[in-house]
Amino acid sequence: MATKSELYCKICKKTISSTDTLKHHLVKEHRQPELAKCLASQWEAEELGDPK
Repeated sequence: MATKSELYCKICKKTISSTDTLKHHLVKEHRQPELAKCLASQWEAEELGDPK
């Protein structure tokens, strides 16, 4: 039988409980400016080749 891997938040570097979803965790635990900064940083690294 296959097992699910644990969800992991790259922002706070924590494992998310199996009863929670990534979306719920992000909304509940992180502020909008923090999420925007993380997304912009990731986009720049992927599109512009800048290191994270």
